[in-house]
Amino acid sequence: MAGLKIENIAKRFADVDVLKGVSLNIADGEFVSLVGPSGCGKSTLLRIIAGLEEQSEGDIHIDGKSVAGRRAADRNLSMVFQSYALYPHLTVLENIAVPLKMRRLNGWQRMPFLGRFMPGARRLVNDIDAEIAQAANTLEIAHLLDRKPGQLSGGQRQRVALGRALVRNPAAFLLDEPLSNLDAKLRVQTRAEIAQLHRRLEATFIYVTHDQVEAMTMSDRIAVMMGGRILQCATPDVIYEDPDTIEVAEFIGSPKINILPVRCEAGGRLAFFDQTLDLRVTERINGAVSLGLRPEALQLCSENPVFQGTVAHTENLGAELYVQVGIPGLEGRIVVRADAARRADLGIGTLVGFRFDLARALVFDGQGQRVRCIEARATASSQEVA
Repeated sequence: MAGLKIENIAKRFADVDVLKGVSLNIADGEFVSLVGPSGCGKSTLLRIIAGLEEQSEGDIHIDGKSVAGRRAADRNLSMVFQSYALYPHLTVLENIAVPLKMRRLNGWQRMPFLGRFMPGARRLVNDIDAEIAQAANTLEIAHLLDRKPGQLSGGQRQRVALGRALVRNPAAFLLDEPLSNLDAKLRVQTRAEIAQLHRRLEATFIYVTHDQVEAMTMSDRIAVMMGGRILQCATPDVIYEDPDTIEVAEFIGSPKINILPVRCEAGGRLAFFDQTLDLRVTERINGAVSLGLRPEALQLCSENPVFQGTVAHTENLGAELYVQVGIPGLEGRIVVRADAARRADLGIGTLVGFRFDLARALVFDGQGQRVRCIEARATASSQEVA
């Protein structure tokens, strides 16, 4: 396995800049997810790494060596596509064997029927079969080797595609939204299997997805891409709790983070409508300010609330209850995570009050950049939650 270094990669299609100077270092054995909305350039970047697209500018280094101008076949990378790209007329064993046969057998040895009688062919084929058996056991698909793709479920096809990538013993695995064709239950199971495979192989994985749950649950680091740039690359905890920009904060997290328009008063104190908050910005800020609050940072309370509003909608998820609250004068709704035991008390139209955890408040300036120079002043009432 090997690490990868991506240096100032740019890609243009006619007059459209798809990638705008993307740089990223990926350590040997690391699992890095490229996550972002459709059209942000993440799949294009993956195809450039694989050698399926040529960059307009920049360079890719694999294991410390530049692969500029090198064909995809010569980069020793294995790619798993969204569609799995399995040959429908071949069995599972034959599908997995394709990259090994293309690499190790000559044209005569690959010939049907006659190939097995060519000098050295039998030994090479036996070696290939042994490696396939080992990969099949690792992925728990040994019982499927005689079947064809049309006889497999989506999850089984996914594992066959992984097996075909695995037997190549590549420098890195590239996965382009491999779970998007699976149903919700199977996605949960398969992403756990991919994470376990990564830990077992200690291999380098680069995983492209638009699904933040996949990125959060599997990755060592997440690179959030938008508009052809990487906005932030960090561990899942940092991306969620300490985002650099309002775009990252809004993209990561479900339900979406609450963004409130606030103003900066004299002395740097922040105010929401006519309510002065126990937050103060310690650096000079010009223009609008936004306050970001995750649903779990908000707490329903009956005494001394910071905000008040009426329940507009509730989402009962069994163990969790999300309450959407409308506040007079505020466009949109605030989402609060509440104790599921309180669902009977939170009917539509109920007047509720809530406050927030000062330590988890995120402040952004008018350009959407994070403001970290803030002070929080806890009050006695803020510690009491109904």
